[in-house]
Amino acid sequence: SVSTASRIDAIRSVYGVPVARSLMKIEASDKDPSSSVFQMDGFISDSNYVAKKITMVLYINDRLVDCTALKRALEVVYAATLPKASKPFIYMSIMLPPEHVDVNVHPTKREVSLLNQEIIIEKIQSVVEWRLRSSNETQTFQEQAVEPSSSSQMVSRKDSNQNPSPAASKLHKVPVNKMVRTDSSNPAGRLHVYLQPDPRGHLERNASLTAVRSSVRLRRNPKETADLTSLQELIDEIDGNCHSGLLDIVRHCTYIGMADDVFALLQHDTHLYLANVVNLSKELMYQQVLRRFAHFNAIQISEPAPLKELIVLALKEEEDPECSVNHELNEKIAEMNTELLKQKAAMLGEYFSIHIDNEGN
Repeated sequence: SVSTASRIDAIRSVYGVPVARSLMKIEASDKDPSSSVFQMDGFISDSNYVAKKITMVLYINDRLVDCTALKRALEVVYAATLPKASKPFIYMSIMLPPEHVDVNVHPTKREVSLLNQEIIIEKIQSVVEWRLRSSNETQTFQEQAVEPSSSSQMVSRKDSNQNPSPAASKLHKVPVNKMVRTDSSNPAGRLHVYLQPDPRGHLERNASLTAVRSSVRLRRNPKETADLTSLQELIDEIDGNCHSGLLDIVRHCTYIGMADDVFALLQHDTHLYLANVVNLSKELMYQQVLRRFAHFNAIQISEPAPLKELIVLALKEEEDPECSVNHELNEKIAEMNTELLKQKAAMLGEYFSIHIDNEGN
């Protein structure tokens, strides 16, 4: 390959475009002399790559070598993470102190062994596993153009009349409506209707979703809880009842979609789960409030809302339409509650970032 080309260009020229198209970049390093000292970067194949045997190109200190233990460990990661996937393609370049490499494992010096080999392999394994799990949803499929079924039926009839064959006669014995999931007489039920997405609308939806996500991230606060014993006891109780397996599923799952009004489909590793979104949301909000107590980010309102009017609106919501309404009573309740909240303004500001001024806004 050309010496000035990048690594991915070199891989493309030697192994072909399909291989290069399926690669993801990975990096790992450790600078702790007590455990291991190394720096690794390279490329690994994703779930779109298909091959019958593993291909591993390994450079250690810029020398092409083999490390059987590392190769087997990475094969295990792929088999566990992508059970249906084929053998991977791996390109790795590892740099570490020369004295940490034992080249006398094999007479040809092709096979090498490393100091602290188990630790290095474990760290590389975890990076590869994380990269594979996080790329689960990037799998792509080749689309095939589907012609309108009316013309294809006409062509098939014409061909069958000209060249009758046993296969063709067998094919026509099967009713058309049995070959598709929906009613064949209804054009809206045919697949080709769904193979013409509107790219403009898709981009607009993505842009609006990105804007919402960025605004939510800005409101998040990574700080932990306030120094209140009562709060810490509640958090300790949650941590004490934590189910490690369930926590891992919720933390690293991929959302697929809603199954009905309550249950959602989630994917974790190679398993599919039904999750009760209502219960999960309640528990999540409760834990978020506890852990972020006294560290909420304030959301600035363009014009401060008057507490008294908000309370009156809330009281009207709760009213029974058939009862005679006492507006004066509602006003009195609103005034009393506004005064109470103004007195507690310092606490509300400190614990919940709800800022109330002297005028009750």
